[in-house]
Amino acid sequence: MDQAADRAVGSDPAFRFNPRAGLNPLHEAAIRLADGINKPRAKTRDLMNLLLCHGARAWRYSQPEACIHLHLDPHSRRVPVKLRLR
Repeated sequence: MDQAADRAVGSDPAFRFNPRAGLNPLHEAAIRLADGINKPRAKTRDLMNLLLCHGARAWRYSQPEACIHLHLDPHSRRVPVKLRLR
């Protein structure tokens, strides 16, 4: 009975708490680059991916906000749907 209780608590290593799970992607990439575990080639690839993703994200956020207003069939008795894309 005690062994079953130990398994239920989460002694399985696959379910342990990951302290990096909620980090900002930029911060997580910086930590990976600073770890020193990766090979220099992997560090360069990580840095290039980080810069490309950051540039693409900055471009998307610089675009004007788009609003979509959908009108549904009046016979369906549903309210209109409003979407805002950022």
